[in-house]
Amino acid sequence: MKLHRIFVAVTALAALAGCGGGGGGGGSSSSGSGGAFFITDDLNTGYDHVWVTIKKVELAKVGGGTTVVYSDSVGTTVDLRSLRDAQGRRFKLIGWDNKLSGQYNGVTVTLDDDVVLYPSGSTTGQARTFEGSSGGEKALSTTFAARTFGPGNDDLIIDFDLATWNDNGSQVTGANISVVTDDSVSDDSRHDRENYPGTVSNIQGTAPNQTFTLTRGNHSVTVQTSADTEIHRSDSNGNSALAAGQHVVVRGVFNTTTNMLEAAKIKITDGDNNDDDDDEANGTVSNINALAGSFDLTIEDVEEFQPSGDPIHVATTETTVFRSQSGLLMTKAEFFAALTNGANVEVEGVYNSGTNTLTATKIKLEGDDGDDEDNAEVRGASSNVDAVAFTLKVTATEFSGINVAPGTLVPVVTNGDTTYKGANNVSMTQSAFFTLLTGSPGTQVEVEGHWDGTVLTASKLKIEND
Repeated sequence: MKLHRIFVAVTALAALAGCGGGGGGGGSSSSGSGGAFFITDDLNTGYDHVWVTIKKVELAKVGGGTTVVYSDSVGTTVDLRSLRDAQGRRFKLIGWDNKLSGQYNGVTVTLDDDVVLYPSGSTTGQARTFEGSSGGEKALSTTFAARTFGPGNDDLIIDFDLATWNDNGSQVTGANISVVTDDSVSDDSRHDRENYPGTVSNIQGTAPNQTFTLTRGNHSVTVQTSADTEIHRSDSNGNSALAAGQHVVVRGVFNTTTNMLEAAKIKITDGDNNDDDDDEANGTVSNINALAGSFDLTIEDVEEFQPSGDPIHVATTETTVFRSQSGLLMTKAEFFAALTNGANVEVEGVYNSGTNTLTATKIKLEGDDGDDEDNAEVRGASSNVDAVAFTLKVTATEFSGINVAPGTLVPVVTNGDTTYKGANNVSMTQSAFFTLLTGSPGTQVEVEGHWDGTVLTASKLKIEND
């Protein structure tokens, strides 16, 4: 069966590491030059999913030599078919190089030998390998007219040209790539939100409006945070505040105008050394079995593995860690009581392709972009208590899911759905709760709710035990 076209796009990327702002438009900046690498999909009616793993992208220099612009021994696993919607192609940032310069006239993309194809309507993947692979990898190369990467240069798009690829029932044959043009890569609205791991350095600005350098291997990119950025820790050690040297996973979209990765969510994984080794999947839930502690997950994206079926099965154990959307620890019973069909979750653990099961070490509830679900938690001393408007402020001593500096006064509002708990978790009325706060200035409280970047709307207010 013939496949259609897939693209990897290479655009000019400013060397903004350590700078407090973005470069000019058109993907260039006087502060430096380089390349950002995207992939996208042309319409493919024969398959619902095409899972491949990209392990390396390198450019050939005019006169000899190569520059590696992306390299990972595990690789980035991508469903190429998902990078297309009714409006056209969508783009995924695959890597970056903010030091790229000079003339180049060739490119090689190295893929893992394994490919998983899902014919239209099938929930089971068909495992294939590439014809002519060597050492478990398949290298695809092409040449193009010599060009210099630097300020003002156009995009370079690598076309996987799947129209020439064939599935003969055991192997994918006829694989090749070419270089084409496609202006739509400069449209930021066509870029998908993805996860990008790395190490934090060069933090500039004051929370919530900060930039920092995210480094992965020899490559770096500048990340922009805002009041809308949700920051969580994967462990329970300390606040979710950024610091130099942390290992993080940034979920966001690369902006081709500012040449920065705009962070929607940041997961701090310091002190959690197994995070990089876990298989991970994000998606939507169905077929919940609270008694067995299991559910199915329709995949949106994965890391570290190619799924043999969609949806995959998720199993839990006695040691599985459960977290709410705001990052709070939950019991298994609390988690499954809150879990609903269609909910978004992030699962980490060990995947077994034979049983199509991911045995979870961690599961976290995730909200859709812009939803009204709880996404933040703040603990600290209460102040500015208004027992008429039922509002207060909380000094952020401990917090998660909210991008503020320690000590920030967080405005808290309530509504008819807010619940109130006293010390020892005893239920209280709204009136009694605010009467207690008014008579005891500085009372320590815990707030869970929705953070909109300015105000925390409480779904639960609780008096902290002494």
